[in-house]
Parts: sequence; structure tokens; C-alpha cells
Amino acid sequence: TLAAYGRAGDQYRIYELNPQVLELARTHFSYLSQSPAAIAVQLGDARLVLEKEPDQKLDVLAIDAFSSDAIPVHLITTEALGIYRRHMRPGGIIAFHVTNRFLNLIPVVEGLARVHGLFVIHIVDEGEDSRGNRSDWLLLSDRREVLGHPELAEAATEVEVRQEWRLWTDDFNNLFQVLK
Repeated sequence: TLAAYGRAGDQYRIYELNPQVLELARTHFSYLSQSPAAIAVQLGDARLVLEKEPDQKLDVLAIDAFSSDAIPVHLITTEALGIYRRHMRPGGIIAFHVTNRFLNLIPVVEGLARVHGLFVIHIVDEGEDSRGNRSDWLLLSDRREVLGHPELAEAATEVEVRQEWRLWTDDFNNLFQVLK
């Protein structure tokens, strides 16, 4: 659905693990085909593909894989963030969509940002209807002024900090700690 926001001149690169999801997107939805943006789709695990690709100099990298009860932990570790950072242009934004009914991933991402020397803000979108369709995003950047843009600053809420939590790495995570 992010392709629907694309404008002429934009370049979107979508990483999708499941070829069936791509097939459904192409046959049952028009977001990809009708977007004015140039869209490229890369099949495979996003982290593994990004690890092999040359630097992309991205403006925005959105990581949106954490809404279920079985999250891909390898996408939310300090090593993964190092890979993402390599692909960003200075002042770019890494956006983690951490909405999850079962897990509180906000302190995990905040800790990753802190260790990597990145600035972070928490954006909450309560939705426009009364169904409680809340969406939580953490935006990370190496430039404070990027996250201080008036529209972002107005929407930002306090970021939950848990300095006592151990940093998530490829060798360590604690899902019990983040249970809601």
C-alpha cells in the first residue's frame, strides 16, 4: 500500500520475502501498477538482500514486519540496523513500524538507536475512525533537525526508554521482556 503514496519521480524498492504476497499484490490490487512512482520489487529476505547490495543512499527505509505474534527478530537487531544505516543518505530516515497487539518493541528500537548514535521519535497515528486502529512508528535519523520538522515534532510522543534492557543482537533477544 505504500506504493499508493508514490509520486512521479519517486523511486520505490520493495523487498518481499513471500512470492505469493507479490503475486496477490499484482493480481488483486492496483497499488503497484497504478503508482506514478518507479517501483522495483526484490524477492527475498530484506536484510540478506540489503547486506549484499551496494549502498543505496536512501531517503527513507521503512521496516514493516512486526505486526504479527511471530516477528522476524533478525530485522530488529543492532547488526540489522548497521546494515540499514549503510544504505541511508545523511539525513535519511529509517522508519520502524512497531504496531503490535502482543509485543512492545518501542524500547527495543529506542535502544538500538541510542547505541548507534541516532535520534529517534515516536509517531502515533490513532486513525480517523473509532475502531482504535492505532499505528506506532519509530523514526530514526542521524540528523536531529530532520526529525524536528514541525509536522513530525507536532505528531511525536515520548519514546519509552528502558536503559536496563540488554541490546538485541543476532545472538540475543528477549521476547518475554517485550510481552504486553
